[in-house]
Amino acid sequence: MSFHKVRMVFKSLLDPAIPFLVKLGVTPAVATIVGLVITILGSLFVWKGIYLTGGAILIAGSLFDAVDGSIARLTNTSSKGGAALDSVMDRVGEIIVLTAVLAGKAGSEHDSLLYIIPMAMGGSLLVSYVRARAEGLGIECKVGLFTRRERLVLVIAGIIFSSFWGSIVVVWACAAIAAGSWLTALQRLLKVTRDGKGIPLN
Repeated sequence: MSFHKVRMVFKSLLDPAIPFLVKLGVTPAVATIVGLVITILGSLFVWKGIYLTGGAILIAGSLFDAVDGSIARLTNTSSKGGAALDSVMDRVGEIIVLTAVLAGKAGSEHDSLLYIIPMAMGGSLLVSYVRARAEGLGIECKVGLFTRRERLVLVIAGIIFSSFWGSIVVVWACAAIAAGSWLTALQRLLKVTRDGKGIPLN
């Protein structure tokens, strides 16, 4: 079963709580921020080298991140502003997790992370930027092997398995993210340049 399917199963378990959260006054924006706070908490455990706990909390944060969309649909408050906030908070969460890996126990044990994490972080941001730039030009661009979902799976899996096999596992995971994200950015750039070739700017 893929991570997306697992995420959807847990999301379905959370769905009955959505009306209750709405009654409490939880808005999509609040849910988005709470998801980020949970991610920050998980990252603190990752920084300390408590990988199993940190990974579990990060999974919880990713599941809670799906709640904001459900609340928006239930309350009919979906908006471009909310979508922008959600996307930006996703990027912030990703940066925080990777920073925790670099600045924490794993980074102190593996000097290679000094090079791998900036490449992973830069590649991840570039993947998002190429898509945003393309869509700003009116060109759809969702292709690529390493979208946020795949990167999230890899980093959380690397963190969790590091509790059993040592922090070298998260190093491998981040190296895969670095290589995969730059490849994905290139895939998207090639698609945009191909699809946009000959189309004049307005």
